[in-house]
Amino acid sequence: MTPIVPDFARHSRTYLFVGAAALGTLVFLKSIGTSTIPTGPHIIPSPKDTLLPNLTAEEVNQLPYPPDPLPGRRDVSSALGDTRVYEWGPEDGRRVILIHGISTPSIALANIAQKLVDRECRVMLFDLFGRGYSSTVTPYTHPHTTLLYLAQLSSCIASSPLPWTSFTLIGYSLGGALAADIASRIPSSIENLILIAPGGLIRSSHINWRSRLLYSSHGILPEWLIEQLVARRLWTGPETVAHPEPEKDVAQLSGEIEEPRGGLRSAAVYTTSHHRLLPDYENSTAAKVVDWQILHHRGFIPSFVSAIRNAPIHGQQARWGILRSNIETEVGGVRKVFLVLGETDPIIVAEELVEDAIDVLGRENVEVRIVKGVGHEVAISNAEDVVGAVEEAFASQG
Repeated sequence: MTPIVPDFARHSRTYLFVGAAALGTLVFLKSIGTSTIPTGPHIIPSPKDTLLPNLTAEEVNQLPYPPDPLPGRRDVSSALGDTRVYEWGPEDGRRVILIHGISTPSIALANIAQKLVDRECRVMLFDLFGRGYSSTVTPYTHPHTTLLYLAQLSSCIASSPLPWTSFTLIGYSLGGALAADIASRIPSSIENLILIAPGGLIRSSHINWRSRLLYSSHGILPEWLIEQLVARRLWTGPETVAHPEPEKDVAQLSGEIEEPRGGLRSAAVYTTSHHRLLPDYENSTAAKVVDWQILHHRGFIPSFVSAIRNAPIHGQQARWGILRSNIETEVGGVRKVFLVLGETDPIIVAEELVEDAIDVLGRENVEVRIVKGVGHEVAISNAEDVVGAVEEAFASQG
């Protein structure tokens, strides 16, 4: 249970956080150019506005991502787009925020969230811009950087009826990369940091020339072609194996090519690609949710591409070094970084990440849990292992 604090002290911290978040949003908008501000940024709507109004009740019930699948649903508006948020659990429980991966929206972490609620936590999940039922400001003028996502997180927190002055932060894959970066930027708000198969320290040796060509932001390939190729790679169809996290290189679109482990490419096989993200909904598999977004969310592929280009996926040693400094000088609440990794993950290679995380953070500042026989889908298939890491983090604080 979280301690009860005087209303003034509690809410003053909230005001400070929201004020800092608002300032951060303004700095972000200024950094990407003020020419778009007077007329307002262009927003790409989500299926909430473009699809749902045209469906019958029966068709809605068949959606891979139903419109109201989790408790505490709300839609939060901002100048950068609308965000789908879910928040539930005991009002006085430990606060936990979860950030999903690059292609599957927040329902991918629903099982972890419910298990935490069962342990008396108050949880918050949200669809990143351009995923699920969140719209997005166009990535062509507003790149999908940490600052964009931090502004989104801030709007979610500010919209809550409860104070979220500090919280445990959990991130999966891209969400793990974002969580580490965010924790380095707002340390006083973060109590614990749990990273599940996170990006951030992926070795540059895993980025080959084909990846560089596909995701170049310098006009080597036209944007429409890049988006078409990425959509084709992510598309699974009814008979193929899903690739719910980052896709193969463009050179592999026309055939099966053996590729080394590591880097933001698709795994050869995702054993849980047809595992339900929502137990009560038969169609809610990772494969079908990704296909649904490709078909019905015009902002999904542009957001995916922009995140690959601009999110903190590679070369984040400096930001993680700030985490170490904050831990060792006791700035904020994080005392260790908890890693949950899949033993057979072909994208986030466990032995490499452990070596690099220890090198950057220091051995005493890292706790590692490697789940045997599991790949990059560890957050979807092994929620109990993630919750175990969270409980270990709680216990370490006394």
